[in-house]
Amino acid sequence: MKWHEHCQYMELPREYPVTELARFHGHLGPFIVLGYRMGRYALQRLGDNPFALKAIVYCSGSTPQSCLADGIQLGSGCTLGKGNIEIIKSDTVYSEFSSDGEKIRLKPLPFKQLPQDTPEYELEIERYAAELYTLADDQLFTVEVLP
Repeated sequence: MKWHEHCQYMELPREYPVTELARFHGHLGPFIVLGYRMGRYALQRLGDNPFALKAIVYCSGSTPQSCLADGIQLGSGCTLGKGNIEIIKSDTVYSEFSSDGEKIRLKPLPFKQLPQDTPEYELEIERYAAELYTLADDQLFTVEVLP
């Protein structure tokens, strides 16, 4: 279903490889990958209309947790410009998505902690994020249907 019948640039697939996530975000890290996958899941689960979908990102409000929002924008089509994504400061990291009366909560599963005191830390983060990209959704986050 096209939202604007005569537009040619609507309903484009939201398949972004890790290189495009890194290009958009400036580097590749676990939170942009996780956000992308969560956003993509929500769009597929709640309907593919990025104008009807709303995302709320609960996190510390600072990096690296806030990087989740960049991934969610790419995966879901919810954007700051459309005003259908927001960040709410929270001690717990999760996202809620809603569309047409349906609402889900996606909670990340725990990340592997990488030692920060190694000279290869940034490279290890990048490798870990690329590994996360290949995992199944149920290995990345839990899904709860909300009333």
